[in-house]
Amino acid sequence: MHRLRALVQAPRLDAELSAGIRPSVSQVHQARADHLRRRRVRRRIATALNRAVEDAVHPVRHGTPQAPLDREAVLRCHREIRALATLVATAENPRTQGVAIVFQMAFDGRGALFFQPDTANGVERLANTVQAARSALSVSGDFE
Repeated sequence: MHRLRALVQAPRLDAELSAGIRPSVSQVHQARADHLRRRRVRRRIATALNRAVEDAVHPVRHGTPQAPLDREAVLRCHREIRALATLVATAENPRTQGVAIVFQMAFDGRGALFFQPDTANGVERLANTVQAARSALSVSGDFE
């Protein structure tokens, strides 16, 4: 039952986990954290990050249901994004907060990878998000 609630409440739980709430706060948070930390999910995140870098190089495809990338930000931060993709996919015991930050970045259309018309500096926003994720991932999940 907790896994089903974690699936239904995933966007809210991801936001809370990326803000630093401990997974142990509830069984639903723990179920979402366990899901995010699975190697298969982390490889999917890494694939999405690498695909964003590749897509930023190609011409804009009109009429797709996908949120538009902030192409300038992605191109300017491409090395850092690729390094983050490798880190999230290969970390042995990643901290949930770091994985949640990267998951939101990769899959939430309001995330730093995506164009936000009301945001003045997308490059800085993306660079800061990548740095926050790297910092959170540098701490072992053993401390959660």
